Amino acid sequence: MSQQDEYLETQVMTATPAQLHLMVIDGAVRFSTRAEEALDESDFEAAHFSLNTARDFVTELIGGLNDEHAPEITERLKALFAYVYRNLVEADMERDVTKVRDALKILRMHRESWTALMAQLNSDSANNGPVPPPQGRNWAG
Repeated sequence: MSQQDEYLETQVMTATPAQLHLMVIDGAVRFSTRAEEALDESDFEAAHFSLNTARDFVTELIGGLNDEHAPEITERLKALFAYVYRNLVEADMERDVTKVRDALKILRMHRESWTALMAQLNSDSANNGPVPPPQGRNWAG
């Protein structure tokens, strides 16, 4: 195992559920951005690989949602991530960079909202004591 792999494994194993969710968002954004660049350069093989990986991250986002606490919000997020996933599929099939850009807009807005929520929770935690982590694998909702 390389040092980079060991570092990543340590990051994942020590991350909070909120940080893990952010890592997955970042992965989806990173590979969608690579796909956008590859499509701009007509490198369809690289675009296909990047879109496949981006879709894997989006699938993880959907799978990580927990509807126990706020089912209406969770359902909206699932629908939003399904839309992102569909755009990434269509971008791959149609070689359409605008579909990737639409998906990226949503992913970036979600990232911005998520980091703001994390900052608010950290601020509340500092003022009122620690917030208990959610149970299980599910980190959002």
